[in-house]
Amino acid sequence: MMIRLELNGWDARIGFSASHIIPGHKKCGRLHGHNYAISARIEGVETSDGLVLDFITLKKELRRIADELDHRTLIARGGNLFQVCGKEVEVTVGEKRYVFPREDVVLLDIGHSTTEDLAKYVLDRLVEEYHIPENIKVIEIGVDESPGQGAWVRREL
Repeated sequence: MMIRLELNGWDARIGFSASHIIPGHKKCGRLHGHNYAISARIEGVETSDGLVLDFITLKKELRRIADELDHRTLIARGGNLFQVCGKEVEVTVGEKRYVFPREDVVLLDIGHSTTEDLAKYVLDRLVEEYHIPENIKVIEIGVDESPGQGAWVRREL
């Protein structure tokens, strides 16, 4: 029997604050920020110890990813809008030019810094870096940019 576990990022305090730009978007094409939360849904079968997955280790892994993004400016590598110049990152969006200290920026291997691509990024990182037990069959990750507004991605294992 498949059992689904749910982890609400807002209630579990798995979140980060970050700024970003979505080039070409009328409103979101300006530098702005969000208080994000990362949530998860896991589907799997119970093991002999009666658990599908230990929430403690899942929360630890998601918090580690969130901490890397926290209080940073998120720049998507896929947009080709940035240039690293020594200790600075220069971003050009239309006629605007932003210069950030390198330590304040996270360059993400995603196409855009949208909530959709951030959810895919978190899921990819979790699958690559977290030892997922064989009894887990499905992982879903949700990234909200504010309460009630976010994107979910799903991967069957």
